[in-house]
Amino acid sequence: MMHYLDHAATSPLIPEALEAWTRAQRDLAKFPGNPSALHAGGRRARRMLEDARARVGHALGADPHEVVFTSGATESDVLAVSGTARGMRSAHPERDLVVLSGIEHDAVAKQADSLTREGFLVHVLDVDGDGVSVVDHRWFEDHRARIAVTSMSLVSSEIGTIQPVTELVCTTAASHAGGYVHTDAAQAIPIIDTRFDALGVDLMTVGGHKIGAPVGTGALVIRRGIPFHSDRPGGGHERGIRSGTPDVAGACAFAAALDATVARRHTWQHRAQELRDHLIRGLPDEVVPSVRLDAAVPSIIHLSIPTARPEAVLMHMDMAGVMVSAGSACHAGVTRPSDIVMRMGRTEEQALGVLRISLGWETTTDDIDAFLAALPHALDSARCLDTITHVQGRAMPHQTPGSP
Repeated sequence: MMHYLDHAATSPLIPEALEAWTRAQRDLAKFPGNPSALHAGGRRARRMLEDARARVGHALGADPHEVVFTSGATESDVLAVSGTARGMRSAHPERDLVVLSGIEHDAVAKQADSLTREGFLVHVLDVDGDGVSVVDHRWFEDHRARIAVTSMSLVSSEIGTIQPVTELVCTTAASHAGGYVHTDAAQAIPIIDTRFDALGVDLMTVGGHKIGAPVGTGALVIRRGIPFHSDRPGGGHERGIRSGTPDVAGACAFAAALDATVARRHTWQHRAQELRDHLIRGLPDEVVPSVRLDAAVPSIIHLSIPTARPEAVLMHMDMAGVMVSAGSACHAGVTRPSDIVMRMGRTEEQALGVLRISLGWETTTDDIDAFLAALPHALDSARCLDTITHVQGRAMPHQTPGSP
């Protein structure tokens, strides 16, 4: 039996999204049309697209005209950070500073190199020992005249901590003297109340497959009037921010998934907390949460484990039918210390010894019990490899040149 506990990486397609996607595809097959076309088929497709946009706007607390459909959270993040930075510097040459929190997903964090090559300065905020970004009000005051955009996720995709986005907005709010604020809300949407109008941010990322919509769907919410330079020139679709023929059926499925997510969010908050508490109670003594539970959402549980071979733990878990992660799925196949955990002040070995369990709407107590039952054996196997590696490391200096 399969026990899926990696919803922060992707969540399975929910029935509401599948039904909306199938209905839209059938409609488009019967009445084909590009939403940009002027004929009846095109106008029909345009109505479907704009209806989906209105539903997304309503669910997110945004004006429909602020919603730009994208292929997912990664594209939305890249558009938001790089597009706003370039647009701000074009309008105000002195705005050459980009600020990133220290817990960002690679979709944001890896833009630092490309922006630096373009002549921007990039500043990464400190992270405290609980995995929460530090908003230094004095620093922002000293640099506010140069800041183009600041990006801070609402919830860390890797460790699950809730970030001080509201504090950041208040710090930079005065007539945008501190630049614009972007937040990636992909992990927050399913579990905490997330409204664009209430957060006060200027740009917000949402990904479809984190809420049970099809992979390849998502949105960037962006306030009107923000100086923006898109790297996707073309036919001027999506306010000229993201050119390309829109995926009408995908937008319909995304809107349906978002509606369902918002409708059951309150119930899911309580259920996720019950599941997390059940998991924490059943952990072996040597396995502990990496961050304070009250600093994180209950749907993402980040654990410190006594091994530097998390891939061995994952392999044995997989053999037991339990699917978890050692961190962000974008690092799959690469065993290296977590940059985020290192920024929290942990050692390299501690940053290797981590597991991420992430819950979804379909997670059951049986799934948690299967994880808890498989964990001790998986840890024993990983620690055997630790011992072998340690012994081999001690033997290496005594080998003669050319020996195997």
